[in-house]
Amino acid sequence: MAERLDVKIITPERVVFKHEADSVILPGTLGEMEVLPGHVAIFSTIKPGQILIKDSGQRDIFASGAGLLEVCANHVTLLVDSAEGSAEIDPAVAQRLIEEAEDKLKNLSSEDEEQRFAFETQLASAKARIEVYERTLDDREAQHGFSRANLNPVVSEEQKDGNK
Repeated sequence: MAERLDVKIITPERVVFKHEADSVILPGTLGEMEVLPGHVAIFSTIKPGQILIKDSGQRDIFASGAGLLEVCANHVTLLVDSAEGSAEIDPAVAQRLIEEAEDKLKNLSSEDEEQRFAFETQLASAKARIEVYERTLDDREAQHGFSRANLNPVVSEEQKDGNK
């Protein structure tokens, strides 16, 4: 059996995701990174963005806040400020958070670095929510369309014999 990852996404409020997976793609502070089975042990920061978990052709996407990543012996743990799947995202609330953060950033003095960081993080998290919502909305619409698969009909032995 192929090696698998044991993946956990944890926020201060709850465990958002706990399952095995084939890979995890996440927004590292220095750029996007993918964790595969056998990955070297690592402890890193992550920035707000999208977390994509792939498992046997299935995928789960979460909008994530800033946080920490730990990878050790095929265990991937993400400790993040927030994480939401598309079903939990209210795009109107996310849009209000974007507008609020942009407004506060415009009126912020250049000396207040802590406040700037907080509002930039809020802005990035809200934008990630919108992106995840829109990305999975497209996927849901595609799944409800007609299949393009060219399948042969199932024919029983009796039907085959009756057609002869």
